[in-house]
Amino acid sequence: MRRKNKGKTFKQQLFLYFILSSVFICLVMGLFLYVSEQELVTDNLQQETQTAMGYAVDQAEQTALRVEEFANQVCRSDAVIDVMQRTSPQVDAQVLSIAAELNEQFQFVTITEEVLSLLLVGENGLDLRCGKEASLVDDAAIRQAFCRADYYGDSLMRWGVSQKNFCKLSDYPTVVPYSRRITDTASGQTLGYLVLLLRDTALIDACKPFLEQGDEAFCLMDETGGMIVQNARWRELTEQYGGEGTIFDSGTQEFAETVRLGGVQFRFFQTPVPSYPWQLVEAVPMYQYAQQTRILGRAAVVAACMALVLSLMLATVFSGQLVRPIERMVEAVQDIARGNFSRRLERSNRVELNTLQDSIEKMQTDLKQLLDSRVAQEQEKKTAEIQMLKAQINPHFLYNTLNSIKMMAVMQGARGIQNMIEALGSILRASLSNAEERTTLRDELALLEQYIYIQNIRYKGNIEYETVVRDQSLLDFPMQRCLLQPLLENAITHGIEQDNRGGHITLIVWRKWESLYISVEDDGVGIPPERLARLQNGERLTSRSIGVYNVDQRLRMTYGEAYGLRFESKPGEFTRVIARMKITEGDFAHEENADTDRR
Repeated sequence: MRRKNKGKTFKQQLFLYFILSSVFICLVMGLFLYVSEQELVTDNLQQETQTAMGYAVDQAEQTALRVEEFANQVCRSDAVIDVMQRTSPQVDAQVLSIAAELNEQFQFVTITEEVLSLLLVGENGLDLRCGKEASLVDDAAIRQAFCRADYYGDSLMRWGVSQKNFCKLSDYPTVVPYSRRITDTASGQTLGYLVLLLRDTALIDACKPFLEQGDEAFCLMDETGGMIVQNARWRELTEQYGGEGTIFDSGTQEFAETVRLGGVQFRFFQTPVPSYPWQLVEAVPMYQYAQQTRILGRAAVVAACMALVLSLMLATVFSGQLVRPIERMVEAVQDIARGNFSRRLERSNRVELNTLQDSIEKMQTDLKQLLDSRVAQEQEKKTAEIQMLKAQINPHFLYNTLNSIKMMAVMQGARGIQNMIEALGSILRASLSNAEERTTLRDELALLEQYIYIQNIRYKGNIEYETVVRDQSLLDFPMQRCLLQPLLENAITHGIEQDNRGGHITLIVWRKWESLYISVEDDGVGIPPERLARLQNGERLTSRSIGVYNVDQRLRMTYGEAYGLRFESKPGEFTRVIARMKITEGDFAHEENADTDRR
């Protein structure tokens, strides 16, 4: 009875394929649009950030230059140089005039709004101060920090990094120091020092209008990685994620492009300051790009939906046109499936469908040929089985005949003939058994004793045979029949027989980890190196050398490619063949159970 097909029709499937293909194309196009536009937006935002950093660098540079301009005016004043050249720091009308002039500049020069303390420190002991916090600054700390020749090196001035305010009662915990040597223009001798302690917000306020639009963190650092100024957000990140070996280490000068901090991805930008060995570093959180990303996502979804609607309309039209000629092919194919191989298909006016029809007709022909071939093979198989049954008669007849000869030898008292026939009968009985039938190592070794007995009769007792089993429990190891006899035969035929003086064969059994090893070694002529190399590569030397090759193949098929035979030889001294077999947990348990059942 034919089962009714309850699946989808071809038209439905074709329609579904159209839709799935359209959805896939729309998704790919939408994803491509989204990714490309996102990259464009990201590039634009990065360019905007770099442009803003350029403006911020200009403003910070202008602020620093105004500070230096103000310092130059003070240091180049003839009155200041005159009082610095005195031998003793006397407070007279000239010193008071300088102090008054500085106070006036603090009122009218704009940059002085950022100066918390101005100190003129002379080598002659002069200490002249100006600024709202100057009177509370520790003079000794100032002299130790800034009034040393080694602090400046070969430079006349120096900007310091942000550090703790020298005025303990200040509202500003940190300051940015700027200091300069005052020298005699004629001799170049250092007369004193000008020290300006600025609010760290001076440089931060210059950068804020361009950088601090959201949650950005930025800082200004010198060539050694020292922090000149930093905004509150950078200070917060440093406190949370800073420390030795981190990107906020005090010696860090190069920053990775992107770094994840506390689950937030930050993008780092670095811009050098042209007139100073400084660089401006900004860390921008990537979620600031989220708004643009959401807009792009909505646009991609709208475009994909519109494309999907158009695809739905086209799928409805095309599926109906394509399915009609295919339906006419269904009846013919079903007829062929019922066994009517002479049925011909109707031709179509479409090239693709004609190709399909040609393929079906070819399949129809090949199927008929395959069925005919299968019938012929089954017939040949039956014939071969009959021939195999006939072929088994001769070995059984030979075995029965040997038993009859044995009985005659017993009756006539020919003990030697009796023993030889018994040994030959044991070997013949084993050879008639199924090669895949399991036996034990004990039985295999007993069979080898019979084989050596027969061979010693042939070679007049010149073969010495020794068996060494290092672990007696291995005698119960289950294995395939007739695995070891070809190894002894190989040792006699290719080793001892060619020496004409007899020889010694040693069979050793041992276990290592989960493997059983059986070594058959003779002291015959050995194997030439070229033949040994071929044997080690698993080659079959001649069409007649099937015994050892067959044993190797049986072991590999039974236990895997890691097992089988290994050959060792030294010409004129010895030949050793080592068989490796796998020991499983149930091997000896199986034999123990079998012994228990027999008892």
